[in-house]
Amino acid sequence: MADSNGFELTEKNPRWVKKKVPASYADDDLKRLVLFYVINTPCDDLSSSSIPIRQYGWNSDVWQKGKLKSKLFEVASLVSNNTFVSVKTIDKMKEACRNVRLTERFYKNRQEERIAIYKPSRYNEFMAICYHIRNAFAHGRLAMYSIKNSSDVMFVLEDGLNYNGGFQVRSRMVLKKSTLLKWIDIIEKGKLEDS
Repeated sequence: MADSNGFELTEKNPRWVKKKVPASYADDDLKRLVLFYVINTPCDDLSSSSIPIRQYGWNSDVWQKGKLKSKLFEVASLVSNNTFVSVKTIDKMKEACRNVRLTERFYKNRQEERIAIYKPSRYNEFMAICYHIRNAFAHGRLAMYSIKNSSDVMFVLEDGLNYNGGFQVRSRMVLKKSTLLKWIDIIEKGKLEDS
């Protein structure tokens, strides 16, 4: 269900989020993901237990230099306007989702990692990704799928708000568990040389 005004709208309670997942997915990796992205989120305005990235040794200007963002995007092969789109207003989400192939049945298209997000002005692009991952986990708007010929798991995540009996999409992501874990490793390791 898409709105002609540029908003991406969908069902409030879609069937894809009800997907049963094997009990084996509830492992130490999932615990680590929840601890980092939800409880100890680097978005220090979202949790009383947040851990801002500067506490891992990053300089306050790390996002302006761009090296950390480049390293994080490289892990998921994210390329601006191809597999990653960020918009500053919600009424651009329909176009953003279309540009990265995250439209109505996006959860079935899991061949590559992709992200379409609304970026709140208080965040840089990567922190906005963390914000939306946190919300998708915290509100249960996600599904996990096995990846053929791999021990990895593909996460399908969506964030947004209830809107006129439906759901107004503010982010859609398809990301590997290994990517989410590598992002944690990079941030927790601390300062990159020349960053």
